This record gives sequence, C-alpha cells and structure tokens, in this order.
Amino acid sequence: MISLNHMEKYKSAKFIFVVGIGGSDLASKAVWNAITLHKTDVEKKVFFLEAPDVREYEEVRDLINNTIVVKEDLALITVSKSGSTEETLETHHKIFDILSEKFGPSIEDRVLVISTKDSPLWQLATEKNIEHIEWALGVGGRFSAFTVAHTSVLSIAGLNVSAFLLGSKETDTTAVSHLAEELFEHYKKGINILDFFIFNSELEDLGKWSRQLLAESLSSITPTVSIGPTDLHSMLELYLGGPKNRFTIFLCSMDEISGTVNKSAYEKVTAAYTEAELPFMKYEIEKMDEKNLGSFMEFLIQTTLELARLMEVDPYDQPKVEEYKSNIKNELDII
Repeated sequence: MISLNHMEKYKSAKFIFVVGIGGSDLASKAVWNAITLHKTDVEKKVFFLEAPDVREYEEVRDLINNTIVVKEDLALITVSKSGSTEETLETHHKIFDILSEKFGPSIEDRVLVISTKDSPLWQLATEKNIEHIEWALGVGGRFSAFTVAHTSVLSIAGLNVSAFLLGSKETDTTAVSHLAEELFEHYKKGINILDFFIFNSELEDLGKWSRQLLAESLSSITPTVSIGPTDLHSMLELYLGGPKNRFTIFLCSMDEISGTVNKSAYEKVTAAYTEAELPFMKYEIEKMDEKNLGSFMEFLIQTTLELARLMEVDPYDQPKVEEYKSNIKNELDII
C-alpha cells in the first residue's frame, strides 16, 4: 500500500491516464476541464478513459508509441470504489497492456490503483505489486469529490488541492437550505426536472457531475444539462413554451464570458425566464479556480442531502445501479 508522501513520484508525469467511470472520475474530470480546457499553456495532459471504443484505444496506443519517450513521463491511475466495475477493469487491463508492450514489466511502478481494500482491483494491484490507496470508507462514488479518489488525481495533475478542499469548507448553509426548500416546494407542484444551464463550455463536465449526483441520490427529480448559447437555438422553444415542469440553475463564470456573446445570451435568457415566470436561480462562479469549484460542488452535495431529507429518501442507496452492474458482470461471465 502506498503512503501519500510516496505519491510524489507520480507528479513528474506529463501524460496522465485516468481509468474510471461515474463517481470514480466525474469529479476530477469536472475540475480538470473547468480549469484547463481552453488554456494553451498547460504542461500536463490528462486523459479520462471511461469505456473507450476501438478507435480510442488506437489513439491511446499511437500517443504512447509516438509521443511518450520514457515511462517517468506517464502515470496510469485506475479508480473504482467496488473494484469490480467491468468497464473499468477491462479498460485498466487494455491500457496496462499497451503500456507494457512499449515499456515492459517495469511499467508497474508508474501505475496507481485507488479502490476498496480487498476488492478485485485491490487484489490485482497486490498481486502485481502495483501501488494502491484505500478508498475512503463509507463514502459513495458520487459523494467522493473531496476524498483521495479525486484529490490524488488532481494533485498528480498539478492542481491546487488545498484550495479545492478549502472551497468545500466555505459553503453557505443558508443558501443550501433555501435552494433545497425551494426545489422541494416546486417538486410538490409537479416541477420534477432540474436543468443545469451552463454558459461556459469548460463547465460541461461539472454539469454532468451534478447530473449524476442528483439522479442517483434522489431518483425522482430528473437532472438535465443544457449548454448556452448553443441550446438556446435548439431547446428554448420547449423551455419557454413547453410544459412548466422545469427548475433551472444557471451556472457560469462571469469573468470568463465577459465581453462575449455568451454574456449577452446569459442576460437575455435569464430575463426571458423571469418574464415567463419560470423558476430558476443563478450561481455565478467568481473565478474559474479550484477554490470556487470546490465551493460549488460542496454546495450542491449539501443541497442534495437536504433535499433528500425533505423528500424522505435515502440519498446513499442506488439499487438499480447495483442491479445493472450485476447484470453486466453476469452477461460477461457467460460470454
């Protein structure tokens, strides 16, 4: 098992392959893309491999064979709470094999596994002498943003983890209670869709992280993600003229869209929602950095938990997800 101090060796990596799916990678993917997506001076490249197809595997193979010269320039991080997710296990094995073809067995010391102790993935890491970190006990994937499952990835990628964690401690509890109560009151009136309307393209994965958090925790409110201004030209007729069953959270970084058509679109659409008497709130991120992203993510986690309390549902259960995982494992075992 690895000590967190020993993890320093992975920080030399310029190419980082993160294998995981859902709660095992969405949080770190959301933060990484929010901060780096449109920057040209990023020293590291991070690739999130969830369930690659044949084309994607070939692209990874070409990158490894043609661009990465020494193994010290790369890190393979595989994250899975259960350690038995079939998509993750398959991807881990295939990427590991591609790396081994070029660098040989010594590639094992550039691999890091994060999983529950004694899980199949944990046992695999132990057998192959791959370094491994234990998943935070009792924390579900969608609630794991501030645990080692994601802070390790962000740290190796060179982001400011301390600021990210600090942001999570500055949640406005009054705002949490207000939003949860408002969502609950609207839900009782039949408003059962929660749309995250995003006006910074680099926040799209943050929207997807938010979608999973709500969908798996509540199972009664349908979360969706819209991207502005693109979806204003494809979905606005439905949003303004269709069924009044949607609550919208407009999410943007004003600093990033200032002086662009996106800012004008954002202002006009929120004005249109006001005129149409559609329920919404605005969450404006002051600056696109680790602290503010951590603050938003904790705000949404706490809002979800408070909403679950009001709705009298268990936010930590996910029986249908576990059923799916069991079914796909059984199917693959038969094949």
